[in-house]
Amino acid sequence: MKREGHEGVGLLNTPLVERALKAPWVIKLLGRVIPPLDRLLLRISRGWISTAMQTIVLMETTGAKSGLRRETVTLCMRDGDNIVLVGSNWGLPAHPAWVFNLRANPETLVRFRGYVGSMRAREINGSERADMWSRLVHHNPQYQRYAEGTERELPVLLLERSSAPSTH
Repeated sequence: MKREGHEGVGLLNTPLVERALKAPWVIKLLGRVIPPLDRLLLRISRGWISTAMQTIVLMETTGAKSGLRRETVTLCMRDGDNIVLVGSNWGLPAHPAWVFNLRANPETLVRFRGYVGSMRAREINGSERADMWSRLVHHNPQYQRYAEGTERELPVLLLERSSAPSTH
């Protein structure tokens, strides 16, 4: 994977969409409709096509409590061979479930831009997080709006290529 700069922020970076994303009912509706459609598109296209026309990853995680396999779609940013994730959850008050899943079970199978393989998550903090945050906001300004709309600090996780054999 090559490092990418400011990729097409796509359809989410328009004034109309920005206004719509402030309405709680729109966020709930999108949270129920888009992920299943994106999972299908990303599976079929090996991680190349999604509804948002943005940089999105399809992950298989292991549930923190249940131990069951969970398939999740989320926005991301490429960083060399790594993938950077933000637990924005559309700016809602709680972290998305996948954050807890990756904290408990960091090995994940990803489908991203033609790459299908194992990666290992680690949460980044301190100066590493601060440096990455500025790059993330440049990549997708919506992250800053999500951060400003909630009282929680949005977790930032780095997915790194795993040498462990895939168990997925």
